[in-house]
Amino acid sequence: MKADYRAGYLYVLVHPSDPDLYKIGVTILHPEKRLAQHNRQDEKYAGTIVKETGQKWELKTYIAVPDPYWAERAFWGATEVSVMPFRRGIEVEKIPWKEVQAGLDAAKKAGVRPPQPPPRIAKSRAWVNAQLEGTGITLTARRYPGPGWVAEYQCAKGHVFREYTKEVVARKSCPCCVDWDWAEGYWGKGLRASLRDLEHDSLRPNESRGRPFSIKSSANDTP
Repeated sequence: MKADYRAGYLYVLVHPSDPDLYKIGVTILHPEKRLAQHNRQDEKYAGTIVKETGQKWELKTYIAVPDPYWAERAFWGATEVSVMPFRRGIEVEKIPWKEVQAGLDAAKKAGVRPPQPPPRIAKSRAWVNAQLEGTGITLTARRYPGPGWVAEYQCAKGHVFREYTKEVVARKSCPCCVDWDWAEGYWGKGLRASLRDLEHDSLRPNESRGRPFSIKSSANDTP
């Protein structure tokens, strides 16, 4: 997969009006060229300082980095400035050089950003059934829409049960055929999953408590 970033530089400019006034930035251009842009763009914050003082920014130092924005993030994370709210993207700060150096050291070690997880696939009925292919389990009705997505399923043996979709997809089994070991705990020790029929509906918790819903068996199932 092609990276969505290009190698470049993290640079530090210093202003002659104050030895502790720095402009930190990243660029894919050579820092000398970026310096010239800052000194003539008087509509930008760094440029307004040039206009007001009559003095131009100077290039203090720069480092080559494989992932400029990741390096910049590491830089500010190593300074006390990173905890200041409402910066609004302004990277001109009055800070001691030792903090700048700490930021540069962090940026050099930053490397590249970690790979991003694949985009989340919407859990449609077709998607769920595709995950359960070969198990004999089919999503038959989406009974409880919402974050928990408790739905009704049927296995190859005819058992019909209602359960959290994430559990069914992860376990790839029917809780009436295979004891999911939820007998230990909320449902009471010794209660087999296959015995969770409609007579236990009074015990059924709601989704907010994070517990499984009751299950009924439509097939003759003897423990």
